[in-house]
Amino acid sequence: MNILIVGAGKVGRKLARDMIERGHKVKLVDKDELVCEKIEKKGDLEVICGDGCDPLVLELAGIKIADIVVAVTKDDEDNLVIAQLAKLQPNKPKVVSVVNHPKNEWLFNKKWGIDASLSQTSILTDLIEQQIPDINENN
Repeated sequence: MNILIVGAGKVGRKLARDMIERGHKVKLVDKDELVCEKIEKKGDLEVICGDGCDPLVLELAGIKIADIVVAVTKDDEDNLVIAQLAKLQPNKPKVVSVVNHPKNEWLFNKKWGIDASLSQTSILTDLIEQQIPDINENN
């Protein structure tokens, strides 16, 4: 599977390595030149340095052959733009995104080009609620 990850922070890099270990082809995109240089020096990941909201950068990174596009930038607005650009492609890749700010969760749905989203706040809330019965039983 061809996976394009936009955002080469800790999450993006770890996800890229995990997906490569599982046999997938992965390319990373990040606009921070220092981040790109650091990744290039290490030599274990393929990175394209540029703005993931730029259609030309995404094309250079292989969006037209991507099966999945993962938007893990620090900006929800950028993640939504990346999703929209992905859905304009003839191959219609699946789009997965993180939600950085809880107030934006309502936007991260299929109407906005997101097939699956992850919000740390929602995940933690769910985990806490799942543990409450266990806590009450132990007291």
